[in-house]
Amino acid sequence: MHGHMHNAAYYAHAEAAVAGLWRHRPEGANDPVYFVRKSGCTFHRGLRLDDIARLKVSVARIGATSLSFTVAMSCEDAPVADLEIVWVAVDPATRQPVSVPQPVRDWLKSFLA
Repeated sequence: MHGHMHNAAYYAHAEAAVAGLWRHRPEGANDPVYFVRKSGCTFHRGLRLDDIARLKVSVARIGATSLSFTVAMSCEDAPVADLEIVWVAVDPATRQPVSVPQPVRDWLKSFLA
């Protein structure tokens, strides 16, 4: 409508980038599921049709039951948007928060910003 990508699309692209990282995690038999608890975005400039964006995913924080990811989006080396996505680990049956498994915590440490 304004000649640039809709604001909600930035979240969709950021979540896809985090999912791309997440698929390489160590999996366990009784792993929790993860839900988005919080998300936020600081926009620097709008992406236009045919702009090619680069997304860099980092881990901002590894909590007891939550994980915070940052996604830096840029185009032609200029910042476009900075996003934060916070996940909470929950038991699949009870939907209550549980601890992030230690193998996942150890793996994520290499991505800490």
